[in-house]
Amino acid sequence: MSTREIENRLTAIEQEIAHLRAQSVPPIKAHPIHALEKIHGTFENDEAFREAMLLGRKWRQSRCARARKSK
Repeated sequence: MSTREIENRLTAIEQEIAHLRAQSVPPIKAHPIHALEKIHGTFENDEAFREAMLLGRKWRQSRCARARKSK
């Protein structure tokens, strides 16, 4: 590859980098808020949520009990 070809390729790469930098990209937050932090405390003192968690726990425990019995 000749020096001229290398220079042309380098120029094209530099132009592409300049184009990419010019695109509007939102800045990255230093510490993004985790999805769980956004909803933390939402269901505090919510009886329906508490009951749903209890039913879910009972269902999971029943699945574990069935798996142990089948072995």
